[in-house]
Amino acid sequence: MENTVDAKNDSIIAFMGGRILTMDSERKYAEAVVIRGDRIAAVGGTDILKSFPDAEIRDLKSRYLLPAFIDSHNHLSSFGCFFPTWANLIGLTEKEAILEAIRRQVRKEPGKGWVVGFGWFDARMGGADLTKKDLDEVSSDRPVLLIQTTFHQSVVNTRALGLLGINQSTPDPRCGIIFRENDGTPTGVLVEYAQAPVFKLVMEADAETLADLIEARAKELLQFGITAIHDPGVTPAAEAAYRKLHAEGRLPVSVLMMPHGETLLDNRLRDRLQKQVTGTGDEKLRVGPVKLFADGATAETVAFSLKIGGQTINSGCYRDDFEEMLFAATEKGFRVCVHSFGNATTDAVLTAFENAALRAPAGFEMRPRLEHVTLISALQIRRLASMGGCACIQPQFLSRAQNTKQVVLEEGKWYAYGDLVKGGVIVASSSDDPGGFMDARNPIKGSVMGSTMSDGEGNVIFPDQVLPFEQWLWMYTAGGAYAGGQEKERGMLKKGMVADLVVLESGLDPKKPPVVAETWAAGKRVYTKG
Repeated sequence: MENTVDAKNDSIIAFMGGRILTMDSERKYAEAVVIRGDRIAAVGGTDILKSFPDAEIRDLKSRYLLPAFIDSHNHLSSFGCFFPTWANLIGLTEKEAILEAIRRQVRKEPGKGWVVGFGWFDARMGGADLTKKDLDEVSSDRPVLLIQTTFHQSVVNTRALGLLGINQSTPDPRCGIIFRENDGTPTGVLVEYAQAPVFKLVMEADAETLADLIEARAKELLQFGITAIHDPGVTPAAEAAYRKLHAEGRLPVSVLMMPHGETLLDNRLRDRLQKQVTGTGDEKLRVGPVKLFADGATAETVAFSLKIGGQTINSGCYRDDFEEMLFAATEKGFRVCVHSFGNATTDAVLTAFENAALRAPAGFEMRPRLEHVTLISALQIRRLASMGGCACIQPQFLSRAQNTKQVVLEEGKWYAYGDLVKGGVIVASSSDDPGGFMDARNPIKGSVMGSTMSDGEGNVIFPDQVLPFEQWLWMYTAGGAYAGGQEKERGMLKKGMVADLVVLESGLDPKKPPVVAETWAAGKRVYTKG
């Protein structure tokens, strides 16, 4: 991997006088950290300061110093950057409240363009089922799109169906579902890849506009102590916008781009496989693993195999188009990350990774990466660990995990975060922003939920999966770096690493969680709590 150093920024700053948690297994704690320019120059006892007599001393005043956080699953360039321009439906469960939010959006943005709302909960998620008829009442002359909070299901109005060319005779696309009335008429509900055409339309923007949207949303992450993200689903258009921001020095956070198809949920990326491979780039903008979807997040599109009361209950289906791309990417020297919610899906994904290893270039470290893993068995954990694999999880999903707690399984566990770590899998944590059921960008809040295995309201869900609060902070730092192949450049306070730091006030106690006081990126302070 290439390293870049900002030669113009050569100031020397020393941090001391607090608790320094390095996330480095070779030295867990330190008394002092020295940064020179955008690099960590030294870590150790206070005696290291003798070698830096001209250093500017920063007294931590008993606060904590950690590596800055990495959000290992943040949809910044797709849903995330557009989210502020759409109607926010997160938390709305009543049909009339949802429709009124869309009416406000229509008034807010007059004209003939698309009206978009994000964060809709359908009835299976405790919200309301909607169809084109409901949205037609809001607007019949403008196309309307409501995206479910998981991204994996949407509903559009009649005008939108017309623009998309979806009618009674339109077949379901591969790996997608068009919901229909008994006579075959589309209801307006689109599932999985059936959404791809509408996503492409509503998120189409010129490079300058998209870059501006990304920059504005990325700046918000600094207040949470986040200085790096992994973007799981970078389309060619998004990659162009990222490269523009990088070239102009406008990227507020470091980005690991995970190449994807033309739009989110599109596994077709053979053209992208002819270009820069995983690891290409620098510490501000780097190519990460290819992102593929093996399943979705709806009952129809997640494959479960549940053993309950001596019986096996199978439900849902995984996608049939991920394996060929996994093989093709591996052959080209790309690492691969696969979205896998269900345990039956994960079986197929692990087998695909095992078979892909036979096609990998000589000496290539595949480092298989699974995203989400809502239900996983002990055997699957052993298989993933044996491949040197990693997993990226989202503790915010615990906010809706009460129902799964009621399903007592004979094999496998829901949200087996503790078992994954204990089983030898490197685990990273993340937000899935803006997806899910809450604003989950704050790693401190995520660490509180994960370390207590609670739903955010004080209700403990799976106490046997509890891990220490510090372990969760590790998963938002060193764990994230490993999952992104960035362990030699960030995620730890270690000599030679990028000087991305976060200062926390208060102790590391989930009952009285700390808050971000300062965020430092590449040796410069970029956020201070007001």
